[in-house]
Amino acid sequence: MKIQPHKLEGVQLPSKAKPKASAAAAAAAVAEDQTDPLQLKIGRNEITKQALKNEPAVRPEVVERAKKLAADPNYPSPDILAKIAERFISDAKNSK
Repeated sequence: MKIQPHKLEGVQLPSKAKPKASAAAAAAAVAEDQTDPLQLKIGRNEITKQALKNEPAVRPEVVERAKKLAADPNYPSPDILAKIAERFISDAKNSK
């Protein structure tokens, strides 16, 4: 690769690199700036559990709709079944 000096005009060159900190100093800096990741996961898990506890175990309107659909001899419609069949065939052809 050829470098063309005239194309480098106006390009800022990096300044001298700062001396690198030791691994121990870097780890200490990370420890000061962040909470323990394991604690964060536990906290999120507790929040999720609490949110699930606040949701109703059974939603009657959804159960009623499911019962109606299950009792309907025309569900799913022939059009929907044809689309599903086409998708299966397409997926089978593409997986070979």
